[in-house]
Amino acid sequence: MPNNINAPITRNNKFYSEEDFEYETNLLMEYLEEDLNQTVVVYQVDRVKTNVSAVYKEAEDGHIRFKAPREIPCMYEISEANVKTYDSKTNTGVYVVNGNLTVYTMPMILEKYKCDIRRGDYIGVLIDTGRMVYFSVVNDGKVNTSNRNYVGAYKPSWLKIECAPVPDNEFNGK
Repeated sequence: MPNNINAPITRNNKFYSEEDFEYETNLLMEYLEEDLNQTVVVYQVDRVKTNVSAVYKEAEDGHIRFKAPREIPCMYEISEANVKTYDSKTNTGVYVVNGNLTVYTMPMILEKYKCDIRRGDYIGVLIDTGRMVYFSVVNDGKVNTSNRNYVGAYKPSWLKIECAPVPDNEFNGK
């Protein structure tokens, strides 16, 4: 079956319809935008203006261009920090790395704020006044066919975006 079909979803019409889906997703969107009060700042890589190496398909350090940052309403969770060491045999050079970031948002919100989060983009989270921590998107949530992304067993309406912490010298929001 092709991916670009335009067919109504009728598997659950007796108990759940498009109107029910729209009502519930509007409630979820209102909750995210007005009640929850969690946001992240998305720094989208401008894939048109960024010069990429023809051989490695990567941008050189300092040559990545970004679109204007966007503040996106969402739910997010930062996992516990990890203690690392430069030499695991002697446990010398111990340092701490932020935990991974998981962002939950809706495709409707990304459309409304004209933002398309993709792998390689950066996300900033304001930790306290004057301090932002940055993460790199490793899974943009575009493949979201698991049941937990569905509302009313009807259609998916959630994106789960997974991000890894970045070192301070990799990205600083500028």
